[in-house]
Amino acid sequence: MKDFRHKHRRSPALPRALRKSQRRGGLLLVVLIIVAMLTIANMSYFDWTFTEFRATQTSSRGVQARLASESGIDFIKVYTDQSQNTLRADGGLYTNSNRFKGVLLADSDAAALRLRFSVVAPDMVDGRYSGVRFGLENESSKLNLNILPLMDEQTQGGGRALLMALPGMTESIADAILDFIDEDDEPRAAGAERDYYSSISPAYEPMNGPLETLDQLLLVRDVTPELLYGLDQNRNFSVDGSETGVVIADVDNSLGEINRGWSAYLTLFSAEANKRPDGSDKIDLNGEDLEALHDELEEVFGLGPANFIIAFRQGGPEEAPTEETEGSQPEEVGTVGEQSSTSVTKQAEEIQIDYEQPGSVTISSLLDLVGVESRLVELGQTDRTTVAAAFPNEPGTLAELLPLLYENCAVSAEPSRPGRLNINQAPRLLLESFPNMPPGVAEQIISNRDFEVTADRPGRQYESWLLTESIVTLEDMKKLAPFITGGGDVYRAQVLGFYDDEGPIARWEAVIEATGDTPQLLESRELTPLGAGFTPALLGATTDAPR
Repeated sequence: MKDFRHKHRRSPALPRALRKSQRRGGLLLVVLIIVAMLTIANMSYFDWTFTEFRATQTSSRGVQARLASESGIDFIKVYTDQSQNTLRADGGLYTNSNRFKGVLLADSDAAALRLRFSVVAPDMVDGRYSGVRFGLENESSKLNLNILPLMDEQTQGGGRALLMALPGMTESIADAILDFIDEDDEPRAAGAERDYYSSISPAYEPMNGPLETLDQLLLVRDVTPELLYGLDQNRNFSVDGSETGVVIADVDNSLGEINRGWSAYLTLFSAEANKRPDGSDKIDLNGEDLEALHDELEEVFGLGPANFIIAFRQGGPEEAPTEETEGSQPEEVGTVGEQSSTSVTKQAEEIQIDYEQPGSVTISSLLDLVGVESRLVELGQTDRTTVAAAFPNEPGTLAELLPLLYENCAVSAEPSRPGRLNINQAPRLLLESFPNMPPGVAEQIISNRDFEVTADRPGRQYESWLLTESIVTLEDMKKLAPFITGGGDVYRAQVLGFYDDEGPIARWEAVIEATGDTPQLLESRELTPLGAGFTPALLGATTDAPR
């Protein structure tokens, strides 16, 4: 019994070793679990930090791309602050890849670190929008909505006719737009005024004045976003695959004229600077100091035209004789305290101007001076003098003198003139529907025009080329002149900031006015949420490091 207990006490030695080994194994398993958990935690932390790094990097690159596009807008403001002569010599504003394509802001051997901006605008083929170019879009190439009521007054139905040219436009919408912006509350035949807008829910008032943004057109009865902005939802000037399924009811888009909607043809901002190509102010022909005016004119034109313009200001045009007056005695005209009984005709160089006589005639258009004689009472004389035409309506003479007149003179000292349509860049549908446009002239304009003035045809920067090149008559030109131009100094730009590779593209649209001493940003909106729209390769990215 004793031996049994003894053996029983000694036998547990093996189980203790086994238990010790088991404890060590369990400890190892715990350590392995802890190591695995730490590894997983470290990997999760690394993944989180890497994700945060990538997110920070992506955000940072997005900010840099946005700053690049904003730098592009600042560049445009500085670039357009130059004279027309300087801009023309540098390639101009319409198509200029050297200045507006892939402008390098941050250089690097790595494509992913090279930062650029580009400025794009819609191109045009045969008077229709098609493709992309690197340059600015002249707002004067569009129809200024805010001058339509004035156009309607001066040419009956003129504003309505232009609106009806827009794809998808109806008579009721055209009348409703004109009612929305005119000053009265009298609805047109198919229009809508205060009574209509106050009866809908929610009710609101029509503008009855100038629009401030194109988006306000969406307040006009029956105007839809599809009509205003078209099929090109991402604003890259073309209809992409994802956009081809969008259809605007009852609108023929076989020529692509509704791709960008009415916004492609409408503006609120068009204006022209009242400056000469070198940036100096034009001569105001209606200035009160006639002697100073004469000195300015003589420096540009010489003695004859300068004398003629002063004579015109003092005595007005010599009316051509009618059947009733032909053969009758000359009309007596008076001077201060004296009467004139006879009239003689002289060349403008021969007359003696009496600067004590005020300017009694206001020149409303430069074309008032074309093809007419003027009259005045000369210094120390009592008889009326007829002054021979200094700007005769002869193609050869006009081709020389009229561009000089338009380049240097104006009929107002106002810093700018708003709202006229640039015939050199306007789309076909606006030209073809323009009030007082003679048949076939729109086609001649499109076939012969230059989008931007070239050195061999400098007169094309003024609307007067239609007259000097005998495309229209003087009578037709006088009807068109209040509403057309060859220039314009307000520009729309789509500016994109981007990397050559592996980066976001930031997009902004801006409207910049360069009519004053310093270009001003009138409007801007971010287009980045609409998508990239363009590839870096199209915008001017390079695969190799720049040299």
